[in-house]
Amino acid sequence: MHRITGALKEYDWGIPDGLAAWCGRTEGRPQAELWFGLHPSGPSPLVDSPTTLADECHPDDVPILVKLLAAARPLSIQVHPDAEQAARGYARQGDAAMYSDDREKTELLVALEPFEAFCGWRDSEDAARVLAGLPGTEDAVRALRAGDRAGAVRALLALAAQVDVGAWNADVPAAVEAAGLGTADVDAYRTVVHEYPRDPGVPVAVLLDRVSLDVGDSVYVPAGIPHSYIRGIGLEVMTSSDNVLRMGLTGKPVHQEEALRCLDWSSAPVVIRGAHHMAPAGAPFEVDLVHEATAPTGAYRLVLGIDGPVTIALPEGEVTLAPGEAAALTADEPGVHVRTSGRAAVVRAAA
Repeated sequence: MHRITGALKEYDWGIPDGLAAWCGRTEGRPQAELWFGLHPSGPSPLVDSPTTLADECHPDDVPILVKLLAAARPLSIQVHPDAEQAARGYARQGDAAMYSDDREKTELLVALEPFEAFCGWRDSEDAARVLAGLPGTEDAVRALRAGDRAGAVRALLALAAQVDVGAWNADVPAAVEAAGLGTADVDAYRTVVHEYPRDPGVPVAVLLDRVSLDVGDSVYVPAGIPHSYIRGIGLEVMTSSDNVLRMGLTGKPVHQEEALRCLDWSSAPVVIRGAHHMAPAGAPFEVDLVHEATAPTGAYRLVLGIDGPVTIALPEGEVTLAPGEAAALTADEPGVHVRTSGRAAVVRAAA
């Protein structure tokens, strides 16, 4: 067993000191993510050691990356490649690297506080009603009503290059309200337009569905599903990949054509309400958010303290984790029993 802490990422969309309860740092800067894994972009430090999990384990033995995420404002509209797309894209890319590794990225987000996200495709008729209230969208509306989401996306990307996108974006919240989509949707688009007033990705955001998660709810996002997390604090569990293809709402590089190639036009995210055990069909992992659980041998496991100390019973004795510490166990290590007075996340890779 390897006892680790998270590798901190201070992206500009993070919440100031939003992860302090888990990383122990209060410096007033945006804290966006804590990574628990061995991906080269952020391998986890070992407790009481100058080394990282990447120094101790082979990548094949740690197929899962776990993150704590704190979003103060919307993340980019993004899509993740499946295994075939990632391998092909990583092999052929040149100097303008779009892929950070050759692995599929599939993820699940569990809300630790109320969480808002755009995830998956909005009902085509609802999206068409919104767009019909905005200028220059005739081609996109026609495509949606013909069942051609790809055509609608391309029409909106073309429109953003032709109009005063700032003025166009400013009209989006009113169009959402006029279409009757409700206060929460209107507020979500107001937030997007406030944070990214001239971003050409805003028109594409109109096509995305909004998801509200209460504490303990989760959303499973297979590769190919477009999404943009809006605000909140959550636990992310994913395959060990950092492949992100962005379509807008960001100052980072945008690769729209590659993202379009990776989009899944028919699948949908899976929202799970109030479950302690999360194992979506076909997922490469399962997640428990519990007070007590057993993590059997035979697959990679990660136990993360969310709140309260976590005690792990091993054959040779007990180990206690503080909140924000994790235990990484490879498939050949024995099963363990986990208990805590608060909450612990127990993640197990598919065997």
